Amino acid sequence: MNSMSKKLAIYISASAIALTLIAIILYEFGYISDLKQTILNKDEQLATAEQNLLEKDAIIADLDAQLQVYRDSVQLLQLENQQLKEKIESLKGTVSKLSLTIKKHDDKVRELTAEINRLNDSDSADKRKIAALEAKRDELLKEIEKQDHERMALKEQQKAQEAAQRSNSSQIEKLNAQVESAMDQQDPAPLVPMLQEPTQAEPLMEQTPTVLDQPAINQAPGEIVKPNYAPEISPEMQSVIVNRQAQRLMSVVSKTTVQFNSISLRNKEGSSEVKKIKKNDNEWRYTYLDFDLNNIDREVIMDEFFIIQIFDLDNNKVIPYNEKNPVFPESEIGAGGFKFKYDGKPVSVRYINTQEKQATNFELRLLYVNKKGLTFPLANGTKRLITEGRVAVD
Repeated sequence: MNSMSKKLAIYISASAIALTLIAIILYEFGYISDLKQTILNKDEQLATAEQNLLEKDAIIADLDAQLQVYRDSVQLLQLENQQLKEKIESLKGTVSKLSLTIKKHDDKVRELTAEINRLNDSDSADKRKIAALEAKRDELLKEIEKQDHERMALKEQQKAQEAAQRSNSSQIEKLNAQVESAMDQQDPAPLVPMLQEPTQAEPLMEQTPTVLDQPAINQAPGEIVKPNYAPEISPEMQSVIVNRQAQRLMSVVSKTTVQFNSISLRNKEGSSEVKKIKKNDNEWRYTYLDFDLNNIDREVIMDEFFIIQIFDLDNNKVIPYNEKNPVFPESEIGAGGFKFKYDGKPVSVRYINTQEKQATNFELRLLYVNKKGLTFPLANGTKRLITEGRVAVD
């Protein structure tokens, strides 16, 4: 009996131990299952965070590209403003000279009128002389009227240029403010907190990042507009395209140089070269130019349009390539110089103008003409032609 009791006790103890072990094993299995699920959850969280990080980098890169477009646009507007400033100063100078000429004519008209009145009041009036003086006075009055119309037209041009300059300045301020606002934005793509469950995270794909309004490049002053993207072109690609346009323009304007191979001033074809000129003379009529353009990146100037000018420094005006035609006084053909398309070969120009030259200081200027017809002076595109009446080139 004692033997049976002992065996029974052993069986009971063994069963208890077995049950305990089974319980422990089942507990461990549950713990391991929970641990595996936790690990899976963390893996999913890490994958989501990594995806969000990639999307954040893409958004930041896009914003950086758009900020660069703004900076390029501001630089172009500043360049246009500099060009407008030069035009305004040139117009002011011309208007001032016209005003001075008109005043001199007015003084002369008063002198003639006084002389005519004096002759009319004399006992022995010289009718022939009076008629001659009246004819001269009438001629001066017509000239005054013509010059006054020209002066008013120039003032209107000046107002338009100043308005464009103000518009550009306003756009520059607006763009700078938008850039500062964009730079002050909160991080457009916050990272997912690593200790949160994936279900609590907000994927970046569902966020709406702030996107800058991109200004168009190469527009006329005061015409900053939002580009209309074609459906097949992404905003990112459009940013790249616009940025490349700005870089191309800056490369043409700042890095293009002119190599003048020969410059010859003559009175007529086949005559000897002119070495000196006099004011209000037309001994200098022909200018023969041979030159080439250079740029580190030749492609940026290929098939682009340029203008070569002879510029009157004393009177701030261009010597027309084609003389003013009295029949078509408003014609712009050749008025701004000789326009040409560069094809990679040296350029030869026969610049003809037989009008009297009203100055003794002239220079050659080369300008770039973009697709919208805006002109930009090349940073390295000027050469002195005549200084104080003496030809300044060999």
